[in-house]
Amino acid sequence: MNIKLWEINMAIALYIEVPYASFRKTYARSLAETYPFPPPATVYGMLLSLVGEYFRARHAGVKLAFAYAHQPKIATTLRKLSRFKYGVASKQSKLGNAPDFIETLCNIEFLCWVDSSAETQQQLTLESRIIEALEFPEKVNRTGILSLGLSDDAVNDISLIREIKDKWYWLTPANEGQVELPIWVDHIGSINTRWQRYRFDAQPSIINNTPSSDKFTLIIDPR
Repeated sequence: MNIKLWEINMAIALYIEVPYASFRKTYARSLAETYPFPPPATVYGMLLSLVGEYFRARHAGVKLAFAYAHQPKIATTLRKLSRFKYGVASKQSKLGNAPDFIETLCNIEFLCWVDSSAETQQQLTLESRIIEALEFPEKVNRTGILSLGLSDDAVNDISLIREIKDKWYWLTPANEGQVELPIWVDHIGSINTRWQRYRFDAQPSIINNTPSSDKFTLIIDPR
């Protein structure tokens, strides 16, 4: 893969590959159902982790676009399930971790475009920090491995690309779409959680340039 940048003043393109990961649906209970695609909120969090950023709203206003090599398959496995959210440590330690069925996405392979042109803080954009993190990883101050969601859902490959080969399936924001994904998650309650509907293409297409504006999702802190 040719690891170079797209033309200047255009969104950078990333290739991301993850063997497996689970993105538990917000209202899932006894069966930990997964979203069928990595939520944009989770991808944004992974990018923050990549550059060593701990303040979630630091790059609010960034826009992300997605295209997939294929629709990820869903497997059902038996594993330890965390049942309680933050703030109930006593319940979590005694009752929270128990074996249960969990859905897991397998063979996740997608492209992610990052456009920082609308970021609210322009001093050092997420685009520029991603470029530096991938070209000079020794300069990044971060802890742990890079994961897409849970700590055991490790990212196998993330790289900057210039030439996009093969055909890809767009995941496009659409009010009439059949897939609903969180684009901002309120980890304490739920009042500030935001969702967006998406349409997943039935047929793949060749991608020759930066995605059009309708392909992008705006990541913004709703507070």
